[in-house]
Amino acid sequence: MCEAIRLRPICGWASLLLVLFAGRPAGATKVETDSTRTAPSLSAETAPLPSAHGALLRSAVLPGWGQFYNGRPVKGLFFGAASATALAAVVVEYRRIRSASTPAAHQDHTARRNSRLFFFALSVALAATDAYVDAHLADFGTSGLGVEMQRGKAWLRLKAPLP
Repeated sequence: MCEAIRLRPICGWASLLLVLFAGRPAGATKVETDSTRTAPSLSAETAPLPSAHGALLRSAVLPGWGQFYNGRPVKGLFFGAASATALAAVVVEYRRIRSASTPAAHQDHTARRNSRLFFFALSVALAATDAYVDAHLADFGTSGLGVEMQRGKAWLRLKAPLP
């Protein structure tokens, strides 16, 4: 039996992606002031901070994209590989469902497909959450937290400057 390609879902997804990532006009961005900062957040020397919502949406659409947007390529590769592996497992189990010879085998493969689909959704949710948190903590000082390791010993030190 030949399966026909349905254009409505493809056009719908393409429209959704176009709306999400079309971008705003240059004058539409608004810089909010933060009362806790002593210096302006955007200056000529520093690059603008990543948008937390932009990182979340990017990573929700394509796991790992939000991590690349935040400047964390290793995490992006990890989340992308984990999600791709989980999605490939879903496709494999779907194909096994179609070729199941007994109702018991069909039910077993359906349960496996559903659990692998859950793992895929979990990996996408974790990637999106991680990208969102990383973007929020982009301007958090890194000088206060340090890990020191020696042979057989490890320390975690937290330094907080007092006003």
